[in-house]
Amino acid sequence: MYKRIKRFFSLMTACAVTAVSMAVFPVEAVGKIDVSALTDHNVSVNLDFFEEEYKAPYVGEEFLVWKYDGDTGDADMVYNPVGGYYKCSWDKTNLAEFIIGADEFINIREYKQSYISYDAKIEADSGYAVGALIRSYDRKTSRSAEIRVLESYSPDMYKAGDDAVKISVNRTDYYVSIAEEENLPVEIIYVVRADSISGTDISGKIDIKGICSELGYNDFKLDIEKQARLYVRGTSENGKISVLKSAVVNVPYRKSITIKNEGTASKGVYLDGQYYNCFFEKTNAKKGDMTVSDSRVAECTYNNDDMCSTSLFVRGLWDNTVRTFEKNDVLKVFYKTLINAEDNYAAGVSLFSDDTGIQYCIVQYRNSDSFIDGERDRAKVKSLGTTEVEGVKYDLYYRYYDYETCFSYPCPQIWCVTQEINEDPYYSALDSVDLQKHYEAWMKDYIGKDDQITEIFSFAEAFGAGSGSFDLVSAEFNVSDPDAEYDRVIDSWLANISPFIYDGGSIIYGEDGGMCTLKKNGDIIGECALESEDAVFRFGKRRGFETEEEEIYSNRGDFINISYRAYVNTYGNYSIGAEGRMRGEDGEEYIYFYIYDSLNYNAVPEGAEFLGTKQFTDKEYDLYVLYTNNTFIASGKKEVKYYCIAHERTGNNSICSGQMYLADAVYEWNKAGLTTGPITMVALNANICGVGSGEITLENSSIYVERNDCNKFTSRDIELLQKHLLGEKFDLDGKNYDLNYDGAVDSFDMIELRKKLSEEMY
Repeated sequence: MYKRIKRFFSLMTACAVTAVSMAVFPVEAVGKIDVSALTDHNVSVNLDFFEEEYKAPYVGEEFLVWKYDGDTGDADMVYNPVGGYYKCSWDKTNLAEFIIGADEFINIREYKQSYISYDAKIEADSGYAVGALIRSYDRKTSRSAEIRVLESYSPDMYKAGDDAVKISVNRTDYYVSIAEEENLPVEIIYVVRADSISGTDISGKIDIKGICSELGYNDFKLDIEKQARLYVRGTSENGKISVLKSAVVNVPYRKSITIKNEGTASKGVYLDGQYYNCFFEKTNAKKGDMTVSDSRVAECTYNNDDMCSTSLFVRGLWDNTVRTFEKNDVLKVFYKTLINAEDNYAAGVSLFSDDTGIQYCIVQYRNSDSFIDGERDRAKVKSLGTTEVEGVKYDLYYRYYDYETCFSYPCPQIWCVTQEINEDPYYSALDSVDLQKHYEAWMKDYIGKDDQITEIFSFAEAFGAGSGSFDLVSAEFNVSDPDAEYDRVIDSWLANISPFIYDGGSIIYGEDGGMCTLKKNGDIIGECALESEDAVFRFGKRRGFETEEEEIYSNRGDFINISYRAYVNTYGNYSIGAEGRMRGEDGEEYIYFYIYDSLNYNAVPEGAEFLGTKQFTDKEYDLYVLYTNNTFIASGKKEVKYYCIAHERTGNNSICSGQMYLADAVYEWNKAGLTTGPITMVALNANICGVGSGEITLENSSIYVERNDCNKFTSRDIELLQKHLLGEKFDLDGKNYDLNYDGAVDSFDMIELRKKLSEEMY
């Protein structure tokens, strides 16, 4: 809701004029250095020599320094073009403002993401703020407007009023207020973080696109005219804020993605949390396709060549997440589909139940009855009667195929078809489906008691000969997640957050400029927006083997198997695989190994030696070794890196899966003449590389360890382990009872112990 606050911000609104009426004062540069005095030999440069001082008021191409006209205090900025930092200080001023960044025109709608990242050091106790400034135009009031985002500020700087609007951007709450004063040429919109980032050393990312979008959702009509810039202000007696880093990143929309009809679910595209795919049956030329733009609109065309043809287009939720009508008290789908089809078609929502193996199709738009009967595809059709949901009457049909007529249809279907027929071939279908209400009305009679739903789609399907198109414009899913409160987050931008999470015998980690979320169901989600070509965000799951007894010896029958399924949505390069460390000669830990199982780029490091191509597990891999000349371990040995890189590449928006048997890779490295020893650490790792944003979900990720355990067990061990499970004290007797190596001694280890004793008896 758009709220206007007639309120006087005595400390926060005085500089609304900013550059409008500002006079430019001469620069005062200090610390000049004679470049000719530098030599080529052993030069030690003090960055202080490159510092230049600018006193308020000053307007430059890259920054601005301002204070009140007639203010007797001082405000100045020291800028170092070599070190790339700014020192903003003020003394006895009523208001000092510092704006860092170029004043450039921008159309924020052209970018998928726009944000400012920064590092700063605060040397002030009160009267300070750090954030962003965005110049815009308010179409509602026909006035220029400045959006001022405050991320870190002292308590005396801001207090939310009763009329402030609360918004949320990336799980962070902000208060929005509008300040108005007489004779000011612009209106000022304050977007203030509800919980100020505290501390002396602060860093963060300000999501400019997210903030502007959220303001739009709350009825602000703003056109962003200028590039966002970092904003620093001071109003206390004196203070200083050093900006050590300030970077503006704009990520453009990607080109459209064309999905080819491959006839399999695995060839679909995963984009921004949704799955897209198209299927063509009995169309010899497989004519038609689906093109998905970065706005997530899926443009679908078909050209069927006979009466038995079918063209199906879907977008929605397709993963291994189990949803049930009992657990998920809200299951709603909102969709919009543009229909351009004179031929037989159906559009609506479909879902699949793992319990019954039945696909359920709820058709809310259609133009004939012919697709329902079995004449077209020789299906068996049975009428199940009628039902009514939310005032709409539907006919129910059960369609199935016997052995001779099943073609490639994987499952029987129940169709819930609206009784209303649309005769207009050009139609905008905008509707919602409350699956809970359909469940109560009729699904409960056909879905098993566990009602496990593994896919929910918005769909459009054409039947028979003809040509046309569908645009799957939007599909939003309101699915309550009772496990969300248990999500644990690693945000490497925040210094006060732990860089890893203990999860049983594994550690979940996220490194170098991104956020990693561990869901209660075990999914690991990594997301980032990187600023440079050489930036890398790493996340995943790792296990360490700290003692010699724990280490993995392949030559004695120990092995590690790693499996994963990943939903990939990135702009740049990425890789998914295994990495770890091994001991080599003299037991020294100087060997690093990398297995790139899924990747979309040439990951061979410069200078690596090619060892050949080998096929093991289910893929072909290229083997390499890289001997480093400048990196050593403590004992003086040079580090060496072994690589195993999948020959086949995967896509930027895809669903990948893999099974890595480390013993196979170790065997091939050893066979190629490389030294191999016990494994001391292993990780299932995902890397997102280069400028831009990305998100990867690691699902069903597991690191399974099996070893030839030298411990000998007897029935006495069963007694000891039972005492432990009952909470009684007992002597471990020097044995390791973590028999399944999950980091805990529990009832699962009792099962493993019984298995071992049973095997010894027979």
